[in-house]
Amino acid sequence: MPHKEEHSEFTPDQYPPFPEDYQFPTVELTTISLQKLEENDGPEKDRAFEAFKTRGFVYLNLSGTANGETISQGSNDVARGAEQTFALPLEEKEKYRPTNKALFGYKLVGATKTDKAGTPDTAEFFNISKNDMIVDDSKMSRQWPNVVLERKPLYAKYCRAAHSTGMLIMDMLADKLGIDREDIRQRHVLEEMAGDHIRMTRGPPRKSAEMPEIQTPSHTDFGTITILMNWLGGLQVWSESSRKAGPLEPDVPGEWLWVKPKRGCAIVNLGDAAVKYTNGVLCSGRHRVIPSPGEQGKYPRYSVVYFVRPCDHTKMKTLKGHSVPPADDQDEEGIEAKEWIYQQAIGLGSNHLGK
Repeated sequence: MPHKEEHSEFTPDQYPPFPEDYQFPTVELTTISLQKLEENDGPEKDRAFEAFKTRGFVYLNLSGTANGETISQGSNDVARGAEQTFALPLEEKEKYRPTNKALFGYKLVGATKTDKAGTPDTAEFFNISKNDMIVDDSKMSRQWPNVVLERKPLYAKYCRAAHSTGMLIMDMLADKLGIDREDIRQRHVLEEMAGDHIRMTRGPPRKSAEMPEIQTPSHTDFGTITILMNWLGGLQVWSESSRKAGPLEPDVPGEWLWVKPKRGCAIVNLGDAAVKYTNGVLCSGRHRVIPSPGEQGKYPRYSVVYFVRPCDHTKMKTLKGHSVPPADDQDEEGIEAKEWIYQQAIGLGSNHLGK
């Protein structure tokens, strides 16, 4: 085991490389340049659109842009904040469990089932609400531990950069599909209440060489677009486009493929809201998280995720666009986003949510 700093679990400079081994088949994701998207580069937009229609996942090269640098550099500081947050006593962390059908706060180990047999997961989360981080303390909707409040400026800056990056990508997708950008933008207003959050995750070191533990079960994301920063392997995607499954089970034959962390890149994927808005044209890729492979598995796995989600009171329905098939029900009204996301989470087997 490599030497670790005495008081730190998060030591990315010391992590061993992802194993180059046939036992760990990897996926070749398309790499997209955030800088080129900002520059309105046509071929880059074409490549991104194709990837989001088929697999729903890309590597996003963050270099050369202000938002990209904030995400790339800030994620290390967020992960260090995660380490201190998870180090709190369990009794203290449990004070911050979700309430009122929101997903914000603490999820303890084992609160989500990973299969139909009810096997508990092995990871803990702490979900930090975007809306509470970008306002004065007096306007926050709930209480947060001091280790979070001490880093509130960091989290606010990270939320703004990640939200802006997600919306840049959604603008591009809207243009490709003939959807009015404003139809997307008005459903994702930064200042309005929404399910957006930073998720800090800690997965424990692997218990055995067989890697039986599931840290996050097979699922598709609930929101519109997800931006992930991680330093160790563990994320896996289904080898085929799996669009119609219920929770936990892919709907087509295939296999799980590892997604290698790529220096300087975020891993970006679409969620179910993007599929709903486009009536299935875009793909919300199925994925899961298991312990890191090889020597990497000896370390706790930290990750930082930003979820861009629809504003709470917007309607979940198919949007109009020249390349979007019309909904079967032309009078489709749609459920409100907050309730829709809550129902998605309950369907996945999340047993830690407020009501």
